[in-house]
Amino acid sequence: MNTPLLDKLYQKYDIKNLEYGKVHDKLGDAYEEYCILILSNKEHLDAFQKNEQIDSVEFEIFKSLLTKAEINNITEIAEIKATNIVPHRKTHGNAKTDVIATIKYKDGTEIKLPISSKQSYVAKVAVSEFDIDTICDEAEIDNDRVRELMRKFQTAKSAKGLNIAEQSELREALVPYAKKLVRWAITGSPDENPNDVIFPKLLVKFKIFKPKDRYNIKVSNGELHYISHSIYTIDEYVDLTIYDKNGNIKRGGFGTGLSWTYASGSGGRKIQFKA
Repeated sequence: MNTPLLDKLYQKYDIKNLEYGKVHDKLGDAYEEYCILILSNKEHLDAFQKNEQIDSVEFEIFKSLLTKAEINNITEIAEIKATNIVPHRKTHGNAKTDVIATIKYKDGTEIKLPISSKQSYVAKVAVSEFDIDTICDEAEIDNDRVRELMRKFQTAKSAKGLNIAEQSELREALVPYAKKLVRWAITGSPDENPNDVIFPKLLVKFKIFKPKDRYNIKVSNGELHYISHSIYTIDEYVDLTIYDKNGNIKRGGFGTGLSWTYASGSGGRKIQFKA
């Protein structure tokens, strides 16, 4: 069930009355603003600095974000401001960062904390969609055979474009590149510590009800309501994607743990990754 703040945002963006095909983008806007309001709330900062407790989901999210980011000298923070105005990538595409928090200290110094915000009623969400050449170039995959096999997948729009031997070959050939590929898909950069706000340092996922569930549960404002949230560092999310709970590499996604698919209208020309 939504909090009072989320209820206001759902009303602001008219989530209840949107058609199914239009609701995703507006939910993205709503949850971005939700993160902005949480991070910019002075009461949250004051309570955290005084080691006091506020009984709200928003305060828990605030504390978790700063703790996960390993923000130091909490008592020396003067203010936190957040925005969803994010620079575009050099290639002019949208950055993976959705919200940038600027943490200003009393001595005049500041820290930028870029955050990726996702909301979904399924376990995996789309994180990237590009053609094979862009994927290999940006993820620093310099193996021509990998590129060839990935292109066969792209053209066929599924693993059926590769025979069993080729699927095994691609899985083995991707081993040296798996972490770079997953990190790039999630952040837009294959590097571990890219120094640019367009690449997120944290990922917050909001779990919401499936659209069909609105007929089976009582909610106060329609549908697609908040259930829970999870906050990850990028390293944590990369490992969560690649490895199973026993620490073994997942077989899915040719050993990357990513779901390989395509968006409607891009079949045969691009691959969409979900994580």
